[in-house]
Amino acid sequence: MRVIGVGIALVVLLIKGLAQSETVISSIDPVPGDLFTHNGTNYAFRMFFQPLGWYYGHVQNGGFVGINTFFPRNGNGSVYFDAPTTQAKSDIEYRHDIVNQGQPLGRLGDLEWLSYEHYRSSQSTIGSHIHVPIRIYVANVVNNQITDLGYLIYERSMNGGGAIPQDVWIEEEIVASNQRVWQNPINGGNYFDAQPFSVWQSEAGYQPRDGTRTGVHWNRESVVVGISAGVGTGWQGRFVGAIDNIKIRFRGGPTYHFNFEARIQGDVTGDGLVDDSDLLTVLMFFGLRCSGCTYDIDRNGQVDDGDLLLVLMNFGRSHRD
Repeated sequence: MRVIGVGIALVVLLIKGLAQSETVISSIDPVPGDLFTHNGTNYAFRMFFQPLGWYYGHVQNGGFVGINTFFPRNGNGSVYFDAPTTQAKSDIEYRHDIVNQGQPLGRLGDLEWLSYEHYRSSQSTIGSHIHVPIRIYVANVVNNQITDLGYLIYERSMNGGGAIPQDVWIEEEIVASNQRVWQNPINGGNYFDAQPFSVWQSEAGYQPRDGTRTGVHWNRESVVVGISAGVGTGWQGRFVGAIDNIKIRFRGGPTYHFNFEARIQGDVTGDGLVDDSDLLTVLMFFGLRCSGCTYDIDRNGQVDDGDLLLVLMNFGRSHRD
């Protein structure tokens, strides 16, 4: 009977997961969440134990990034950024191809929706037009290999500009509204020759130039392999803000909706709820010795009775409580 019960539970959880239109991306650490920083000039990274593919990246010179409760949006959290100096930098990124055997999210020509919400805090001293940009990782595929990797970047300053309202959440859509975006090839420098999104998606595509420098040629056959948002490097003054609710959709496919929340105590699966799946996960890994894994809720180096008790104590809680 116990085996049958576990089987039924697994089927219910699978159906529940397939029905969800929203993917909760939870902080690595429990409430109040994460605040990752690095003071060196080299880039520092922190990978999410789950969900795979997400990470804090390119953190340097005292920049801060973290999913936490500082500026909550729909639930208890959002992705917080603080670039306190001109040289500070920090990002949060998702690479779909890395965790899906090289498969992209979709073709650039099939991308039909990209939106996100951003927040600029009045703690910011930087120019009033600055906000957190949204980026997508774009590449070409040659002989089944990802090549010509880089970013297409949206900033309001490339689309008429104007002062960004402070201490309020703003939602912006980039693809369907045909906003201008500019290219930043990996290790290739910036090309601020911003073009309407439809130009990049056309059969001819676009290859930016800057004097004698030439950027990467992308067109409708290029692919989208990831998502990025981040702040810093060269900005004059301090920026404090956040982002939440990234949504991306390709023609004929589902809308990927990423909602960032601070992990509540006992939520080992990171779906924003403490429920049967968390209880089952702790039981599956019971006895495992690990350092920093989400299954070890009390951080004593082992999945044990203490972790099981924390799930039971918080059973039924949600990040929206």
